[in-house]
Amino acid sequence: MDGEVGRFEFQTHSVVNDEEDKKDLFDTSVSLFPVLRGNEYYRTVGFKEIAYIYGDTQISFRKTTDGINRVRYQQENGTPHRTLHDGTEREGAGIIKYLDRTSECILRQNEFSEDGLYEGAKAEHFSKNEPICLTKEEIAEAANLCCCPAGYTENDLLNNPVIYENQVHSVDISIDDVVVKKQEEARIGNNSSDAKKRKYVHNTVAHILHAGGKYTLNGFNTIITLRYLLAFLLNNGIVDDKRFQFFTDGHKALNNCIFKAFSWNNNVGLILDWYHLQKKCKEKLSMAMNGRVIRNELLRDLMPLLWHGLTQGAIDLLKNTDASLIKNKKRMAELIEYLERNRQHIPCYAVRKKLGLRNSSAIGEKMNHLIVSERQKHNGMSWSKKGSMHLAAITVIKRNNESKKWFEDKELDFKLKAA
Repeated sequence: MDGEVGRFEFQTHSVVNDEEDKKDLFDTSVSLFPVLRGNEYYRTVGFKEIAYIYGDTQISFRKTTDGINRVRYQQENGTPHRTLHDGTEREGAGIIKYLDRTSECILRQNEFSEDGLYEGAKAEHFSKNEPICLTKEEIAEAANLCCCPAGYTENDLLNNPVIYENQVHSVDISIDDVVVKKQEEARIGNNSSDAKKRKYVHNTVAHILHAGGKYTLNGFNTIITLRYLLAFLLNNGIVDDKRFQFFTDGHKALNNCIFKAFSWNNNVGLILDWYHLQKKCKEKLSMAMNGRVIRNELLRDLMPLLWHGLTQGAIDLLKNTDASLIKNKKRMAELIEYLERNRQHIPCYAVRKKLGLRNSSAIGEKMNHLIVSERQKHNGMSWSKKGSMHLAAITVIKRNNESKKWFEDKELDFKLKAA
């Protein structure tokens, strides 16, 4: 047995029917403990907490085993790092299977298909589910405090299509993909065409925030994570009369997945993160304009328009830019198309800030770092798809303060935790 006090063996006992057929009536090795394969060791809850939560999720498997074996004075016959690696993957796989099974059960109980489509009698109710917004007086007061760009008025700010949700009746959801280097299944020669191609393993991380509670989820891809998310919302009873307000980086495929997964509900909104909007504009204009000075001059005029939600004004500014200042018209056209495509998701950031509403998916980016990047993106590291996902699953239950319950009961609360 692997325990926090050491790695040791103990004797088991059995009771036989008689001395002739030696048939076991009771065997403590199989009656009290699950059957293991080969020379595998049982692991205590204390060992799992030390090894998986305080070790693997922060430092390498080798460093974790070195530390554990040193403290237990078992540096020669202690736990091998490869054994710890396999145990971590097995534990993470158990968490993923539990999420799959639990999500499927919750969706079925609430009359949703496996694909997340609603098949119950409340379809009309969800299709007419209207958002609860802040009052017009509150919004107008906030707009009055904003300094409008030249040529625009408060009415222009108030005409922005993105609503100002009442946070009491809203669930804030940040979701994004995070990638790490993929481990090659076989060594590839330097002359191979595949040697120069970078391959990655994807994780999708979602962070939910509502009424002072929070929770983090992760999955193999966006579709699976959105399924977990829907099951979580149903399990917490935060579906009826609640607005699902998503915050994303504007990636087209991600946005499409979100609206497809929640197409049964009319009360779904999406806001393009301000940081990523700025980043996209800077990147595209760097490639489109003749030099840094010209790019910065255009940005000084462009960004205030977007900050105040004046998307059409920003598009007109780009379209009317002197052609002699543009070196790459294709990149300019791509930026204009990006703004057109995300028009419905670009709010008046200035008014939202005055109202105390979120403009950013920063918490989602932070979760990507804490769940995956901090541990899995060190120099030279590469991961298998399952290895990366299963380690991230253990890190998630650590973030949700559910590791002890999982190790003891093999269950998760799957409920919002106090922020």
